[in-house]
Amino acid sequence: MKNHLPLPYRWFLAKGLTDWQPWYFQDTDVTARATPDFAANQFAKTAFQQETGADFDVYLFARRQDRDDFAFFVVRDGKIEDKVVTIHLSFASKRELSSPLRYEQVSQGFTAWLRDIVMDDVEEWISEEDLYDE
Repeated sequence: MKNHLPLPYRWFLAKGLTDWQPWYFQDTDVTARATPDFAANQFAKTAFQQETGADFDVYLFARRQDRDDFAFFVVRDGKIEDKVVTIHLSFASKRELSSPLRYEQVSQGFTAWLRDIVMDDVEEWISEEDLYDE
C-alpha cells in the first residue's frame, strides 16, 4: 500500500492524537490510508493560490476552529510533502502577500508545526472552565 500523507501526520492520526483545540485535522486514520482527495476543500486551495501566488499546490490538512487559519501540506509533482504552510485566508480573491510564496521558502515539517504553531494556540485555550467541558 502506498502512503500518500507524511508519516508524522499519519502517526498522530493512528494514535488518536487529533484533538488540538483550537485546531482540528481534516483527515481521520481511515481517510489517511486512502488515496488523498485532491478535489476536497477546493475553496481553501483556490483562496491559498490567489492570496499567496505560490508556485506549488497544497493539500489542506488542518483548520483552526475560531478563525480562517488553515494549515496545508505542500504538494509538488503530485506528491504530498512533509512541508507545512500555515496561513490566515481572507477570501478576498486577490494576492495578499507582497511577493509570491515560493517552494524554497517552506521548510517547516508537521512536528515542528505542532510544536511552534499548535501548542502556542492550545496554551491560549487552556482554562479551568474548559478542562471538564464535554
